[in-house]
Amino acid sequence: MLCISLGRHSTGQGRRKAKRINPSGNKMPVLVPLNQRNVLINPKMKNIIKVLLVFLILIGCASPYRKADSDGGSSDTQKDHLKDTSKKHIETNTGENIKAGSHKQNILDQAGRLRSFLFLYCRAYESKDLDKFSAFFTPDATENNRAFHEFLPRYRRNFEKIETFTYRIDLDSYTLDNDTSNIKVKGNYFIQYLLNDGTWKENNGIISMELIENGDSYLVKRLNYSYLSLE
Repeated sequence: MLCISLGRHSTGQGRRKAKRINPSGNKMPVLVPLNQRNVLINPKMKNIIKVLLVFLILIGCASPYRKADSDGGSSDTQKDHLKDTSKKHIETNTGENIKAGSHKQNILDQAGRLRSFLFLYCRAYESKDLDKFSAFFTPDATENNRAFHEFLPRYRRNFEKIETFTYRIDLDSYTLDNDTSNIKVKGNYFIQYLLNDGTWKENNGIISMELIENGDSYLVKRLNYSYLSLE
């Protein structure tokens, strides 16, 4: 078998086909493996291939960022949801705190008004002015389950026998009657008095009142206490 040459002809007329001569003397074409052939690619095709490769590379680079953006968006949405939930929770707690604070303030204001009323009530009693003292009661007021006006003569006699005295009521508790909207007060009273003959006496006990609103103050509708008599 003869050696095969795949070089170019010195005249530059192109590549010669390699031929094989069999023993009988006839020439046969030689099959050259594909990996040894020079593949000619059109320049336009090369440019298209390059563009496709660049496009694929760009897509591959952009995919992680898209995923990151998507994850970031989801994370932002979750953060916004948590912020909204936290805000609602804060608003709810704030509203409840405001209501609780307002209720507490109302209780303090009511207690202050009641103490102010009891203070003025005691000063009127100490003044021994029956008309001034009677103005703290409603027309249908009761005292120890009897009409208040029935006690007016006794009040007058007692005031005449007393030279001076001090009277105090300490507020213990109060409740609002839902049926009548009246306020029921419970407390303790303390009294010291000097009789005209120079004798000092004192007394104390439990006292309760049912009050009705009268502008910024109250009026006594019912008065009950452990019985005190100076006679």
